[in-house]
Amino acid sequence: MEYNKNIIRTSRQLKFGENLRKSISLILQTHVFHDPILDDVTIIVTEVRVSPDLSNASVYILALGENRNNSDIIDCINLRFRKLVGPLTRELKLRRAPKFNFIYDDSYERQAYIDNLIAKAKRK
Repeated sequence: MEYNKNIIRTSRQLKFGENLRKSISLILQTHVFHDPILDDVTIIVTEVRVSPDLSNASVYILALGENRNNSDIIDCINLRFRKLVGPLTRELKLRRAPKFNFIYDDSYERQAYIDNLIAKAKRK
């Protein structure tokens, strides 16, 4: 579930999202998935958006590496991350972990595309 980008998030949501981002990043760096799709890919967590009731979290990731298929990576990490929810919950001392949904963050690619369009328009 992706959340509306125009909704103003509370400081509680922002703080919780940032804590989740740091912890998820650390877990993804240290965990070995033993999956050919994720073995040679570096995953960067760019943002975590949390629902107002803190029960759902959209985790925006960027995958770096050779021969990457973003949809396969997203499907695989959504499946494989389930077993890491327990350690994440204990690390953050949460009673209940939010439901995580990993989403590919294409904002950098969109920004590069827009920059190229602007550069082309300036040249003409």
